[in-house]
Amino acid sequence: MKIHLLRHATAELRRAQLSDQDRRLTTEGHKELSAVARALTKMKFRPDAIFASPYRRAWDTAIVVSQALPGSKPVEMAALVPGSNPVRLWTELRKHGASRSVLLVGHEPLLSEFAAFLLSSPNLTVQLKKCGLIRIDIHTVQIDRPSGTLRWLLTSKQLARMS
Repeated sequence: MKIHLLRHATAELRRAQLSDQDRRLTTEGHKELSAVARALTKMKFRPDAIFASPYRRAWDTAIVVSQALPGSKPVEMAALVPGSNPVRLWTELRKHGASRSVLLVGHEPLLSEFAAFLLSSPNLTVQLKKCGLIRIDIHTVQIDRPSGTLRWLLTSKQLARMS
């Protein structure tokens, strides 16, 4: 399975009157996301499934990306919410083991922790910036502890240059 991890675009800052789950993408976030969506189209990126955190900023990121990829509609995955953990996320993802390629749209630090988990490197530190994208290949989803291969990590700026 090809697992792609996409961090949500830039969102509103935290403030007392706004719950964390309701934070929307900013104008800047929409701009960076548009460039990422164009790059994914140029890359002929076609995931079998798109899973996203139900938090507004991640969900909106997944919607924009799915609109650029014909035939893809995001599905909410609670294991992608902030505060989740890599084992929970892996357990949920394994239920979709028939998929050859998936896109997970979520938050930090969960996505970086999940990347380290997939690579069997718990001490690995990965810094995934907003709209950054990682691809990790897993040979089998039938095991509790995967051992994947990092194929690439792209920043939003690198993806924008590709668009």
